[in-house]
Amino acid sequence: MTQDLISLLYVGKNLDPDYLELFSKDKGFAAGICPDLDREENIPAGAPDIVLVDSLAGRDPLADPPPDPENGLVDRAKQDIARIQDMDFRFRPAVFLVLDRLPGSGMRRTLMEEGYDGFFIRPFTAGEVRRAAGIFLKTRSLEQKLYTLEKTQEKTFAYLDRFKDELKGLKEELIQEKTSLNHALKQIQDLNSERSQMKHQVSSFKQDLHQNMEGVNSLLYTLIKRRVETNRNHGERVAHVACYIGGELGFDEKKLEDLRKAGMLHELGLLFMADPDVRGGLDKDRLSAYEKDILVQYPVKGAELISRCSAFENAARIIRFMNENADGTGYPDGLKKRYIPLASRILAGADLFDRLKDEAGSLEDLLRALEKVSGSRLDPVIVGWLEKYAVLHMGADAYRVRGVGVEQLEPGMRLGTALFTATGTKLFPVDTLLDRESIDKIIKYNREYPVDETIYVKV
Repeated sequence: MTQDLISLLYVGKNLDPDYLELFSKDKGFAAGICPDLDREENIPAGAPDIVLVDSLAGRDPLADPPPDPENGLVDRAKQDIARIQDMDFRFRPAVFLVLDRLPGSGMRRTLMEEGYDGFFIRPFTAGEVRRAAGIFLKTRSLEQKLYTLEKTQEKTFAYLDRFKDELKGLKEELIQEKTSLNHALKQIQDLNSERSQMKHQVSSFKQDLHQNMEGVNSLLYTLIKRRVETNRNHGERVAHVACYIGGELGFDEKKLEDLRKAGMLHELGLLFMADPDVRGGLDKDRLSAYEKDILVQYPVKGAELISRCSAFENAARIIRFMNENADGTGYPDGLKKRYIPLASRILAGADLFDRLKDEAGSLEDLLRALEKVSGSRLDPVIVGWLEKYAVLHMGADAYRVRGVGVEQLEPGMRLGTALFTATGTKLFPVDTLLDRESIDKIIKYNREYPVDETIYVKV
């Protein structure tokens, strides 16, 4: 590996040629010659590692008398070291003074105080220069490392100062954001408090509104009961039966409440009838065609009245279609089967059930009367539920039934209610005596069109 050359600057005019050989590349030097330091163009570019200042620089060696090394040496040496120190070197080179003989101790101290690092006494060797330069190169390497560390430290402190400034700014921003957040939290707390108050007020308003609506409902029903109903509490019974069927069909509480209101107020439209007989629907055979038309349209009149109040809008829709027939011959729109709203089909069944119940002489007569209107006036599915309601809630000791599953049917059993499929297809009427053929038919239909889970048979 080639060793780095020592950069050397020799200041002096009268350099012995033998010394040039001392500072050749073969000896490990990269030497530059400067006759004097008075003129800048004489100074080579680049920072040298070591500078040798010849004490005879600028003097004629043949002068008579020969120059005295100590005669004016100090002044000249001071000028030379001052010029070297003025040069723009990042790292100061080692500066040695070349003399013919070693000066006295006082002069040496003076010269070293001025900035010289040592002296070379002629004759000297390249090895001496290398050793001296090596010491100062190590020192300069440490200076360079120290310089690098100082610069790094300066940058670090600059970063730290900037970081401190940024941190201070962030701290101020955080304080402002914290203040803003505290204000926001206070506003949220105030809003939550207001929201709680509003919720309490809304709850109170809802309770008051519910009570008011119940009051309106009670008031309207009282008017119906006093002026229209020929059989008192008809509306309450209709509402009870309708809610039973609605519950069996999976209606939620809100739908059941609407169905209850519709059941109690379904005769509200009869209040518009002037003739008491017309209002009660009695002796329809003597009514004119116009009066009959008015009579069948009374649900529409009642629905129009209560629909003006939002709390009764759903009940109004149920009432409006209660006179639609399953076969499409009803009023007001002639809707058929599944196109009639389910709640309206339930209400129509409950209303007719309560009227037929009063006219039937027995439970068997009631069940037969219901089957007669199945598929024409009423939805067969609703008829099936009405018959179940009848045998479960109205059966006396003379008409006792029990529930069995399809797999428990046996020949000789007699149906206590008509048997329908889930789609409304009537399989057998009430009081049918089952045999093996009829049971097989029920089982066959149950595979594709399930029948009721519980089949009521007479005991």
